Amino acid sequence: MISFLQGTVEYLGDKFIVINTGISGQGGIGYKVNIVPKLLNSLSEIKTPVNGQGQMVKLHIHSQLNMREGVFDLYGFNDMEDLNLFHLLISVSGIGPKNALNIMSSLEPKHLKMAVVNNDPEYLKKISGLGPKTARRLILELQNKVDYLDEGDLKGADLGQEGEATEALLTLGYTLSQAKEALKEDAKGKTLEQRVREALKLLGKNRR
Repeated sequence: MISFLQGTVEYLGDKFIVINTGISGQGGIGYKVNIVPKLLNSLSEIKTPVNGQGQMVKLHIHSQLNMREGVFDLYGFNDMEDLNLFHLLISVSGIGPKNALNIMSSLEPKHLKMAVVNNDPEYLKKISGLGPKTARRLILELQNKVDYLDEGDLKGADLGQEGEATEALLTLGYTLSQAKEALKEDAKGKTLEQRVREALKLLGKNRR
């Protein structure tokens, strides 16, 4: 069982990276590791190789047997907290590794906790590929398992507003991951219009 991988980034795909575990990036084995868009984006921003080699990374790994292809798929995370959240999600019946990655790419952990605690399947249904039955099952099975997730400053926040703001940005052509990142700022006391306007300003800066 692989616990972690450390090496240089050999290749950046659309949803995965290839890690070369050789010494100084030479003569090793290349591991294809599925990762969340946030981590992929942070690696993509570093375009200059270090000492002629790709960027050095260390990822905590979950390996899952792919029955169809007879191989193990690898899923990598920047820290143990994200790996633990991934394990929590795949413990829900009907949610596999790829669906769990999709949920983690679409929601902040604190938003997930609030949706579960507030019994709000409508908010979770906005996640692509997560139907109403699976959303209700996720809430039911995680009711007593999300206490460790930090809500931060979002106590009393309006998840309905969060969903509406996300929908507004999606309608304007932004991706779910872009919308989620732009809406991470503290929402206390802000109207829907204010949040969307601030998110658009941030997204505009990032495009320059």
